[in-house]
Amino acid sequence: MIRRFHIGNGRYKSLRHTRFKTYTYGRNSFENNQEELLIGPKTHGTYGTLLFDKRWQQRRLEILIRDGNRCVICENSNSLQVHHRQYHFIKALKQFKSPWDYEDQLLITLCEKCHSRGHGKFKVPTIAI
Repeated sequence: MIRRFHIGNGRYKSLRHTRFKTYTYGRNSFENNQEELLIGPKTHGTYGTLLFDKRWQQRRLEILIRDGNRCVICENSNSLQVHHRQYHFIKALKQFKSPWDYEDQLLITLCEKCHSRGHGKFKVPTIAI
């Protein structure tokens, strides 16, 4: 079986263990729960805000075109989203890599249903760099 959703193994125990919570609440659970992420002018703020950045919009469009504007799992063409198969945490900066800075093979097109199902079923690995 080919695993298209992620690279690595594991399951989420709950949504509080995701990268999205780290961006949303400003805490870095990757190294330890005591350490704070810098949120402000020196970093890029919340993850949701980054999705409106023109660099992400351009990168997203490139991936959608590459995948033929279809979900790579079910081939649906409605409600498409670009999924990161891996997240990179830059230890020196104590922050995650910007969503548009990932290599092509780490980004895939999924419909909203497959994306949601995949996040509920698998843990997206975080790699420290």
